Amino acid sequence: MDTRITLNNKESFFKMLKHLHTHATKVSLLYDNNGLTRYEGFITGITGVLEPLLLLQDGLEIPMSSVIAVNGIFVPEYSEC
Repeated sequence: MDTRITLNNKESFFKMLKHLHTHATKVSLLYDNNGLTRYEGFITGITGVLEPLLLLQDGLEIPMSSVIAVNGIFVPEYSEC
């Protein structure tokens, strides 16, 4: 069984994604879009108050709550494969 690098139960991707956006760093995402979907590119903005949305360079908007992995770091629910 393989294990993955994961966030701990009290962490979220918000700070990491904000940092990547602020520093214009390319991001690799896995997110749930009625199935796992990959994205690679740049975050052009983060908007929303109650439900933060990632605005991506190709015009895609995804809820931050749908993000499963950022640059190889996964949410705890996806710690094993």
